[in-house]
Amino acid sequence: MTTPDTTPPAIIDKSHRAVLLLFYALLLVFTGYGLWQIPDGNLPAILLLWLIKALPLLIFVPSLHKRKLRAYAWLSFLVLLYFIQGVQTAFTEEARVYGVIVTLLLSGLFSALIVYIRSYRQFYKVSL
Repeated sequence: MTTPDTTPPAIIDKSHRAVLLLFYALLLVFTGYGLWQIPDGNLPAILLLWLIKALPLLIFVPSLHKRKLRAYAWLSFLVLLYFIQGVQTAFTEEARVYGVIVTLLLSGLFSALIVYIRSYRQFYKVSL
């Protein structure tokens, strides 16, 4: 009698790594853009704006590393809100490059999140 294969497919691990890579790249872009604005602006205001952008994402860090499926689902909803802001920023002349970079990172992150959630649920037969 053969036993079913219990090793998860490679797509689960690859999509998890893609989620983490894109997630931290997004935080790095937020930080870099905030640091780039410091010479021209008010440091406390820029730090406050960075916190407003980054704090909702930072809440998900422990759950992403523990691979909690519900956190991946909630992050996918939050990413859509950031996507709206990224597209709006991409249409401003002074921050067009930043907006396009953020929009591309968010598109990749959303795609990786959906691939992870779908493949995880199919393999482990769990619900959210």
